[in-house]
Amino acid sequence: MIKKCALALTLCCSQAAIADDYFSLPDQWNFNTTEPLVLASSDSTSMTTMATDTKNVYEDRLITANKLHKYLGIGSLGAALITGIMPKEEGGPHEAFGQTAAVLGIGAVITGLIFHWDDFDLSNGFSDPDNLHLALSTLGTLGFVAAVGEAPDGGHAGPGIGGAVSMAVGIKMVW
Repeated sequence: MIKKCALALTLCCSQAAIADDYFSLPDQWNFNTTEPLVLASSDSTSMTTMATDTKNVYEDRLITANKLHKYLGIGSLGAALITGIMPKEEGGPHEAFGQTAAVLGIGAVITGLIFHWDDFDLSNGFSDPDNLHLALSTLGTLGFVAAVGEAPDGGHAGPGIGGAVSMAVGIKMVW
């Protein structure tokens, strides 16, 4: 069956050059059998170039496991920074963004542990950027959780600011 299909395909391709003499075909088609099929266009893009260019063939997916982890971490840091500039009133946006930073940070830590567990190896200690990323980002999340837990009674700015700095440095370690 495969041999018959290959034979039929070969005959079709070899007859394409002959068909050009008998039929009036559009000028943009090139039936040169020694080179791949090329479409003439205004920007001179050939089918061969498009087929070998992986950017045209495979598009990057919007959400992947790694991107989810990344977006949660960056979102946590962004929410923490917004928390710092919001008016400090109970039940207001300062409280909402603080809680959002803590929740997104927890999500980033959980997805990091799930998707990047193989990157964590204590044989190199904390000189390994992946280990330092894990430690600092987890510490940053704990700072956010501590700040939310202490609010509104006492001084929760220290753990919140410390968590934001730790999270920022942890994110920078892998970027």
